[in-house]
Amino acid sequence: MRVLLVNDDGINALGLRALAKRLSREHDVTVVAPETQRSATAHCITLHRPLRVSKAEPAGLEGIPCYTVDGMPVDCVKIGLTHIIPEGADLVISGINHGSNSGSDIIYSGTVSAALDAVIMGYRAFAVSIASAVPKNIETAVEITAALVAGGLAEAAEPDIMYNINVPDAPLKSIKGIRAASQGGVIYKDSVELRRDPRGNEYIWITGSLDDKKDGSDKDVGLLREGYVSVTPIRFDLTARDKLKSLSAFLEKIPFPEGI
Repeated sequence: MRVLLVNDDGINALGLRALAKRLSREHDVTVVAPETQRSATAHCITLHRPLRVSKAEPAGLEGIPCYTVDGMPVDCVKIGLTHIIPEGADLVISGINHGSNSGSDIIYSGTVSAALDAVIMGYRAFAVSIASAVPKNIETAVEITAALVAGGLAEAAEPDIMYNINVPDAPLKSIKGIRAASQGGVIYKDSVELRRDPRGNEYIWITGSLDDKKDGSDKDVGLLREGYVSVTPIRFDLTARDKLKSLSAFLEKIPFPEGI
């Protein structure tokens, strides 16, 4: 299988390198990654300046074609599937991200958006994340991903579906299983802090704290907390279809403005 690997943590990220090395045993792997950290860039795309692509040689990935892009994760997908692999890929995998992408993370995630963009372009795609910013068990996520690929998850996907996969940062033997899950809710309490630097100038620091105790075991956040791998099918269509009928009825009651 021809596999394009991208991420948002950059070309030197442990998760990307470990997955590339593992999948290259059975598949034709090409890596296209941002040259620097690009987390939380969502579906950002570079439109107002040229992009530069460079060959890369990350340690441990000798023999695997690797490239960097001085842009965003979505840029990497578009460049990878049009210029670096002009014949296309059988599967695009974004990750392995350092930190989970569950619940409201999905909206902000460069990892998830890169995989979604591949689906928009007509390719099958996964986003894979491990639930730690500094993972101690990256091989767990690597082996889970390899098993899902070998098990035919990509082939089973409908054309408009991307699978968002979240793996606990735990030894493989302690993982309770793999479960289908819906997207969870908001899992952070935002904090937008006004601070002063040593010269007395004001600046803003956006941060927050994790609050993942709300969702139950049918949601990605709850399953991850309980020690399961969660797999969430995601479409890029964000329409709240159950609200269309009531919205139409409401709009019909609003008088249309008279022409000037």
